[in-house]
Amino acid sequence: DNPPSKMIKYLVWLLLFPFFSCYNNGVGRFPPMGVNTWCTDDICGLIDECTEDLVKSMADGLVETGMDKLGYKYVNMDDCWADKERNATGHMQPNPKRFPNGMRALADYIHSKGLFFGLYTCVGTHTCKHGRPGSFGHYDLDAKTFADWGMDFIKADNCAVPHGEDDKKLYMNFSRALNATGRTMVFSLCNWGDEDVVQWGHEAGQMFRIQMDHLPFWYLPTHAAGKGYGQGVIEIIEYMAYLGPSRYARPYGWMDPDFLETMFDPITMTFHESRTEYSLWTMWSAPLLVATDVRHPSKEKLSIVANPEVIAINRDPLSQAADRVANKSAIGGGQIWSRDLANGDKAVALLNAKDKQVTMGVFWKTIGWANSDCVKVRSLWERKDLGTFCSNFTVPVESHDTFLMRVTKAK
Repeated sequence: DNPPSKMIKYLVWLLLFPFFSCYNNGVGRFPPMGVNTWCTDDICGLIDECTEDLVKSMADGLVETGMDKLGYKYVNMDDCWADKERNATGHMQPNPKRFPNGMRALADYIHSKGLFFGLYTCVGTHTCKHGRPGSFGHYDLDAKTFADWGMDFIKADNCAVPHGEDDKKLYMNFSRALNATGRTMVFSLCNWGDEDVVQWGHEAGQMFRIQMDHLPFWYLPTHAAGKGYGQGVIEIIEYMAYLGPSRYARPYGWMDPDFLETMFDPITMTFHESRTEYSLWTMWSAPLLVATDVRHPSKEKLSIVANPEVIAINRDPLSQAADRVANKSAIGGGQIWSRDLANGDKAVALLNAKDKQVTMGVFWKTIGWANSDCVKVRSLWERKDLGTFCSNFTVPVESHDTFLMRVTKAK
């Protein structure tokens, strides 16, 4: 295609694509960004640690590190905040010891920082981890309660669903209840990819989980409830390759591979492995919700989660999620993921899943251009231009790392 015809295609796509989704309530045009309590002062839910002071400190951390200016706006609580029982009027209530000032006061604090507040519930009768009250049978009441508290983000898990109930029906009913409150809230579906949610999730919420829970490991082929090949980074990457993200991700309806576990532990999630995780989540236009502690991040961690050029790929207005265009057949035997960008550039990820450094590369025809093209390459993690390369480009890539680049056809 010549540049004018490409631009016409982009403009038509931008005009039409938002209308392919039915859940545009005014928020969620781009993938949500923020933090979650799940692995902040907790071991991903194992010790059930979640308090008012923790949530406030997470909000403070986003502002102090400047991450809020990069788009990290949501401060979300997971399955940790609710009391074990509803109150006398049937309303859900926070644990009074952990949240002595209540949810409205906490929401006001977070909003005063220019941030948004989110919480967790379940479409079933009880939550997944500690059997707290779920929202089944109370969708309208809970939606109104959450709106009255000033919530901006609701994640609904899928545990304790009564036998015979249909996931799509439950999530659609909860979705309608939330919208009926008149308060615009992001609705995050967490049914772990079951019941073909990739086909209908965008009708109910702005983001929908596509597989089982992610844990902070590179390789973890264990199985939990839901679809997928396992719970580690590489298993999620393989499952996303199978699904084909460009088929399902769209404005107001984003595929959710689960939280980012960025540098949770230097052994189970190394710097390079964390950088690969962030690279691929970015390339997929996935929500960037960091579940590990960002209040006092190391220089290495901040270099991953606070790189504006990488985040810009995630926020690109074309909103076209990357697909894998080569696997093992690429130069060096790694994976190549590619996506188009709104200005005609492409973002390309060279992923080395091997246990040793390799020299990887890409022929321009692999990403849809001609091998006769000469292309300018910018390294996004290094934030520097590398020059102009004709036919192909090669670069050393460390084990489990990803070389992420933005490429532009030379005039």
